[in-house]
Amino acid sequence: MSALYISEYGTSIGVVNDRVQIRRKGKVVQEVPALHLERVVLLTPANITLPAVRFLMERGIDIAYLSPNGTFHGQFTRGDGKFVEQRLAQFRRFHEAEFRLALAKQFVTGKVSNMLALWKRQRRNSEWNKELTALDKIARTIAAAPNLESLLGTEGSASAAHFRIFRQALQGEWRFERRLAHPSPDPINAMLSLGYTLLYSRMSGLLQMHGLDPYLGFFHEPKRGHAALASDLIEEWRSPVVDALVLKLVNGKQMVPADFHAARGECRMERPALQKFIAAFEQRLKECERMNAPHDSDDLVGGLEGQIRQLIRVLLGKQKEYAAVKI
Repeated sequence: MSALYISEYGTSIGVVNDRVQIRRKGKVVQEVPALHLERVVLLTPANITLPAVRFLMERGIDIAYLSPNGTFHGQFTRGDGKFVEQRLAQFRRFHEAEFRLALAKQFVTGKVSNMLALWKRQRRNSEWNKELTALDKIARTIAAAPNLESLLGTEGSASAAHFRIFRQALQGEWRFERRLAHPSPDPINAMLSLGYTLLYSRMSGLLQMHGLDPYLGFFHEPKRGHAALASDLIEEWRSPVVDALVLKLVNGKQMVPADFHAARGECRMERPALQKFIAAFEQRLKECERMNAPHDSDDLVGGLEGQIRQLIRVLLGKQKEYAAVKI
């Protein structure tokens, strides 16, 4: 399964003979069989016909709306009424403070563990001993966090140490002072923001497909317009999917500073660079489909979907504990 990204203005999306058809200036430029399609992602405004919307919804193919700089606007996802039991379990367990804290600790444990794994695999890791020691120390304090507020502070400290190493790991003429989401002031922040948004959008759609409410999380507090559960679950994937990808593209000189420009007070990718980044992101997600957490089930599905299936088993009491995905 794959995603179809629309990043050029003047695009029209229709459907012909079970194939999604892309037109520009009246000419067909691409056709994708619905059988091979998981979602359509619009990074620029596009004209999508009503028959095409109906066709995609009937087949469970999401339509996501993002800005070119990675801001998530929303998405169409087909609703399904057969998952009442697990939604009830999700809402019930949200009110169990002890369960909620234990689950959130696993999310953060996975996140920090994957940060450490990323840096310990780098050849230059001896240059970052101070920050790696700080991350190790933070990892050992997670289990003792007395509440979600304390755990959020721990996660914030880990992220600060992680991005200090990230800055040192960059090779070449790249500037990256600190992590700033929107507006992105530099190319590194622009790539990180877009990557995290693509990950968040994908997770949100998968959660709805599997019958969970993406807006009711266990670590992140619910707030209007924020898919808190999607944010919970992508914590474990930020480093192995997005951070590792950005490092690879930058240090491997597959992306260069000239691939970016300033527009309306923020940094944006040129269209060829955007297409290159998206292709690399999709490839990295495919590689992560083989990753799975150890658990007491015979379910062999890995990646983002395997993580969701595991969470559902925990919510329904079919698995004792949630196990974080660790690379």
